[in-house]
Amino acid sequence: MMNGQDDDSELLSVSEFSQEDELSSSHGDRDSSFEHEENNKKKKKKSKEHEIGSKETKSVFRAKLMVYLVLIVSCVTASTLAYFFTRDQEEDDYRNDFKVYADEVKRVAKDVIQTKIDVGESLSIQITSYANDNGFLFPFVTLPDFERVSANLRHMANTDFISFISLVPREKKAEFENYTLYNNEWVQEGLEVQGLGDVDPGPIPSFIVDLVQMFGVARPDPNALENLYFAPTWQTGPAPFNASTLLSDVFVNPQLLPSIERILSEGTVQITPIFKIVIPNTAAGVELERPFEVPHSAMTNGIYDTLEGNGDLVGFVYTSVPWNDFFNGILSEGTGDIEVVVSENCGEAGDSKMTFVLDGEESYLKAFEDAHDPKFDSRRESTVLTNEEFEAGEDGRCRYELEIYPTNKLKNTYDSNEPLIYSIVVAMIFVFTTMVFLVYDWAVQRRQWMIIRAARKTQAIVSSLFPKNVQDRILKDVDDEVQREANKPLVTRGNRTKDQLQNFLKGKDGVAAAEEEAQMPTPGARSSKPIADLFPEATIIFADIVGFTAWSSTREPTQVFQLLETIYHVFDEIANRRRVFKVETVGDCYVAVAGLPEPRKDHAIVMARFARDCLVQFTATVKAMVVELGPDTEELGVRIGLHSGPVTAGVLRGERARFQLFGDTVNTTARMESTGVPNKIHLSQETADLLVAAGKSQWLRTRREKVVAKGKGELQTYWLDSTGETATATTEGESDEEEKGAKPGIQTAPVVAPAPAVPSADKYNRLVAWNCDILAKLLTQIVARRESRRTDPDPVADIRKLEEQYGSNRYVLSEVQEIVRLPKFEADSQRVDPWSVQLSEEVLSQLKDYVQTLAAMYRDNPFHNFEHASHVTMSVMKLLSRIVAPDLTSAPTDTEEALHDHTYGITSDPMTQFAVALSALIHDVDHPGVPNTQLIKEQTSLAAVYRNKSIAEQNSVDLAWDLLMDDAYSDLRRTIYVTKNEFLRFRQLVVNIVLATDIMDKDLKQLRNARWERAFADYERREESQKDVVDRKATIVIEHLIQASDVSHTMQHWH
Repeated sequence: MMNGQDDDSELLSVSEFSQEDELSSSHGDRDSSFEHEENNKKKKKKSKEHEIGSKETKSVFRAKLMVYLVLIVSCVTASTLAYFFTRDQEEDDYRNDFKVYADEVKRVAKDVIQTKIDVGESLSIQITSYANDNGFLFPFVTLPDFERVSANLRHMANTDFISFISLVPREKKAEFENYTLYNNEWVQEGLEVQGLGDVDPGPIPSFIVDLVQMFGVARPDPNALENLYFAPTWQTGPAPFNASTLLSDVFVNPQLLPSIERILSEGTVQITPIFKIVIPNTAAGVELERPFEVPHSAMTNGIYDTLEGNGDLVGFVYTSVPWNDFFNGILSEGTGDIEVVVSENCGEAGDSKMTFVLDGEESYLKAFEDAHDPKFDSRRESTVLTNEEFEAGEDGRCRYELEIYPTNKLKNTYDSNEPLIYSIVVAMIFVFTTMVFLVYDWAVQRRQWMIIRAARKTQAIVSSLFPKNVQDRILKDVDDEVQREANKPLVTRGNRTKDQLQNFLKGKDGVAAAEEEAQMPTPGARSSKPIADLFPEATIIFADIVGFTAWSSTREPTQVFQLLETIYHVFDEIANRRRVFKVETVGDCYVAVAGLPEPRKDHAIVMARFARDCLVQFTATVKAMVVELGPDTEELGVRIGLHSGPVTAGVLRGERARFQLFGDTVNTTARMESTGVPNKIHLSQETADLLVAAGKSQWLRTRREKVVAKGKGELQTYWLDSTGETATATTEGESDEEEKGAKPGIQTAPVVAPAPAVPSADKYNRLVAWNCDILAKLLTQIVARRESRRTDPDPVADIRKLEEQYGSNRYVLSEVQEIVRLPKFEADSQRVDPWSVQLSEEVLSQLKDYVQTLAAMYRDNPFHNFEHASHVTMSVMKLLSRIVAPDLTSAPTDTEEALHDHTYGITSDPMTQFAVALSALIHDVDHPGVPNTQLIKEQTSLAAVYRNKSIAEQNSVDLAWDLLMDDAYSDLRRTIYVTKNEFLRFRQLVVNIVLATDIMDKDLKQLRNARWERAFADYERREESQKDVVDRKATIVIEHLIQASDVSHTMQHWH
């Protein structure tokens, strides 16, 4: 049993083992199939990924191939177009230039022909005028100095021969032959003028060749010209080497006879057919350079016995037309060859042609035929030189035509290698573009490969860290974030604020919003935040006019605003050009900023250039306005300060919304301006650093002394070089310590000694022009008043006698009067408008010359020069304008008369105002620059002449008065005064006013004090007329005007 059991158990064990094997085998099969399935999925996925990549790669490759193909086609097309375009441009240049050359040849050729006609006409007129003026009868006329006259005419007409042919009636043949025997000295004189005085021309023929008897060529018509007259050649230019050629009857030449007959019948200038002149190698021993055969034509002008236009024909002027020299100088040097075919058609005389080559300024005869290249027939240009109104050969008239053609040489100058070069350059550009594209494609591919590799690494990391569902959520979150970023508005709150600022500055809806919000009753009621922002990088400029306060105090309000408007307008134009934003103007200070509202990195450079432009234009503007605004306008300067840094900018809303700048940068800029100097640009350290960083260190000059600014302490500042040139070496004697503050690349400003204040020529001319303008306006008022009063002028002789009495031999000081008489009030003294009065050119010219001469008589002394006199003139004119003048243009009233008396009649009388202005201008003429006391102490000759009294003042009166009395200024004097009374009053005004500038003379001072006492202190006790009272006060006011103006301008320079 035991054995049986063992067998059974053994059998069971085997059976179980076999089942386990089967089970194990089935599990193994399932595992292997699963692994195979997974592997297949991975392979499919990889295969799909590779399939997608392959498709994208193929698409990209096809796109790149298409791009390369387009580049190649574009390269070939562009190169071909460049070649043909350049070649066509050369062809156009060739055609256009040839057209220009041809037009020039046609124009000049016609001018040359006309000049030859005019020369013949001129000689004809001279001969007729000479005969008529001296009572000579034709044909017995010989023009003196014929060689020089003809030489000038030959030079003008570019001809080599001109002659005077007399028309001698047959009955006067013997008498004319006898006349020529005794009047032929002009031949030898002409040879001497030519420098050939040692040549013996021999005797002239004793008779005129008789064409009829000698050659038997008489026409059947007994009235034919050659049967009635001889036409001997009498005078020639140049004079002949052989006198036997004279008295030749030109009727022998059948070419001239038709021309002479048409002159007789029509009275017009004629031209002959072309004929050849054969010139020997030598003539009278002188070597000639002309070719042997020279083509010529001849111009014939008629000579008549009177200039009235209806005289009889008595001779001819024969002018040679040498075609060899005809075209010389028409074209400029270096111009390519062109050919000119001259065609002559004279009817029965036959036709002939010549071809000339014009090579630059030179020309030469190519052939006695049409020898141009037929391939250029399409470029033919033509014109008619003579007898344009007649058909060719009509009635035997010679019609000359020009045909102009280019040559191969001209064409070749426009055929170059430029088309090929341009096509190669274009091809190289495309090749370079293709290379750049290849490099770019390689960079893109490399970047794409790096991105893909990073993505694979990221995917591997995510896959290894998170399950599949978590990966999907992470990727979804990333996709959502990307989508939100894509949909987010691009304009942030800060950008929106900048947009509001830009809209406000550009005048858009920002202004409307600011003004609407200005209507809100309280700040808390505003619905939007303030329009403001911080601009971290900006440069501000402050530009202040130096001397403006003092200048404006002596000007009319309209003149002040005229200056400011002109200067600010110039600055605004520069700001627009430089894209600088103008902030505001405060009085005479101009504020602008660069770097906002649109930020820019180069704000410091832009503002530096803007400051330079403003400085240059300011100087030019004030100089140009001197004539309008008066002296010392050009002495105005501008002080400019620049600083860079952060700026708070915004719209300050309220009743009047304004754009404002705030912050420390604004305050520092103001300090830079206030601590600067006139006509220099002052920069802070911050602005200088920006310029140095931008490579503009050569623009900077270190300021030697440091600036002390309120709240800032000591600051190192710089000057901007307004010339843009680099600085030279530092001045001699500078210590190293002075240079320690300078940065590398920045030069220290050298110390420059101030130049002497000598007015430049431009300033001198502007002062003269301004003074002339002032005096001319007053002269028009004098003339208008005189015409209104219908003043009858006194005889000129009487006034001249009076002028001679008041010469420099009088003692000027003795003429000073206590009272200067002014005219009484006349209501109708202004019926003529001064603006309607026009001074003659002679008066204006003499006035200008007089003022210029006065200016030249001034010495260059401080406070006694011409500039000082001009300032005094301006001051007295302003003071006069402050005195209210009665309105005499309207109906007269009691008020106007009372106003006249109240102002003592000063502003009612233009003569008084003119005398005041002129006296201010002449009061320091030839002033020696030292006080009268010094002249007396030195015992100068002037002191002796003027008895040690008011020496400089009396001398100025005498010099200016003697100059005015010169004959060159007679028209000017007759404009100032036309009666003896006007002369005396003018003289008295000038003497009193000029002598009033001597405030140190004791006698004059005593006279003035006594006059003051009589005028104001004891008015009730005086027993004198009311007119004396008014005139005395007027005299006091007038003298005080010149004294105040003289002293005040002198004291201005003491500060």
